[in-house]
Order: sequence, then structure tokens, then C-alpha cells
Amino acid sequence: MKSEINQQLFGSYLKSVRLERELEIHTLSRNTKITVHLIRAMEENAHDRLPPPPYVKGFIRTYAKAMGVDTETAVNLYVAELEQKDNTKQQALKRQAKLIALRRILTTVGVITGILLLVRFTDIFPDKAPLPTTTASGRTAWPELSTNDTNRITADTPKENLKLQVTAVEETWLKVLVDGKNARSYDLKPEDRLELEGTDNFNLMIGNATGLVIFLNGRPVQIYGSKGQIVSLKIP
Repeated sequence: MKSEINQQLFGSYLKSVRLERELEIHTLSRNTKITVHLIRAMEENAHDRLPPPPYVKGFIRTYAKAMGVDTETAVNLYVAELEQKDNTKQQALKRQAKLIALRRILTTVGVITGILLLVRFTDIFPDKAPLPTTTASGRTAWPELSTNDTNRITADTPKENLKLQVTAVEETWLKVLVDGKNARSYDLKPEDRLELEGTDNFNLMIGNATGLVIFLNGRPVQIYGSKGQIVSLKIP
């Protein structure tokens, strides 16, 4: 039995215990004061929808205690899963670094090869640009620019960066994903401030709906929810 538990994900273990006791999620939520969406996130092993690990461990212990099972069993499964995810992430980063280095080498070789070919081609076929002519009025008539030349001269308007300003007015935790990556967690106290920059969007999970005041590029962001309620936001 112990070996079977060790092979389970922590969420699968919690869900199997709840189903074995024929307890509905909403009933468990009322008994434990854990929101329904957090219970579902734990049972589905959805780490991206969960708060920072210290809070998750507390929720797991409350869940397991309500089910009458050993609290440390589920917590240990969660910790082991975090370690495995971290190891997998480290291996992926190493592979990515190797691929980036290989791409740089191939790009450098390609650029050098292209320059050599261009120099060789220019030596064989010198570019003879049309010379300006002089009109009867004495003015110099320069060759007209083609459509392609105009396109090369006109620069694209740069995309405006997103700047998120966060000020804590009450104690709360905050989990942020910038442009869908680089997840960071913060424990904030009143008057703590954060400034984050991105290009596409911010995904926020806030531990206290009334705990933060947020501005995006100087414009206020509305946060809906009551004191102590966990809310999720996607900005913009």
C-alpha cells in the first residue's frame, strides 16, 4: 500500500481519499474553509493555479485532517512532486542553453559565409547605381525611390511596453506570471511596492482581494472580491 501511495501525485491521493469517503467538493469546502477552486486545483495537480508552497502545505494539511488521514503523507507527496518539477526544469534549462549556443554558432557561421559570398558576388558583378541627371532648369534630378525602398525607410511603430505598479494596502501574498513565464511569488505588507514590466500581459493570483492597489501604465486596475478572498487576474 505504501509503495502505491508513493507512486501517486499528491492531488490524486487527496481526491481518491475524498471519493472513498463519498464527500462532495462543496461540502469539503464548507468544512475546511478552503475555496472550491483551490480544492480542484490541488486535486488536479494544477501548480500554476496554486499559491506559493508554504500556503499550499497548510491547505493540504487542513484537507487531510478533514479526511482523517495522515497529513504528512500528502505533504510529502507534494514536496516530492515539487522537487521532481524543479529537476525537470533544470534539465530543460540546460538543454535550452545548449541549443542556444548551437544556434549562435550556426548563425555566426551563416553570417560569415553570407558576407564572403556577398563580397565575392560584388567583385564579379559590381553594382552600377544610376547617376543623377541635370534638368534644363539646372536642377539635379535624383532617381525615384521604389516601393521596396520606401518600405525599408519607413520604420514600424514600436510596441508600447506594459508597466505594472503594485502597492500593498493590507497584508497579502501575490503570485505573478509576466508574459506567461517567469513566475514569482511575494509576501507583501502594507506600503510594500512592486514595479513589473512586460510586453504582452500579466497573470496575477492575489491572496487578499482588498490587499492591493494596481496601476497599468498609470491607469487603475479594478480588483473584484472581498477581504481575504483569493482572486485571479489577467492584465490587460
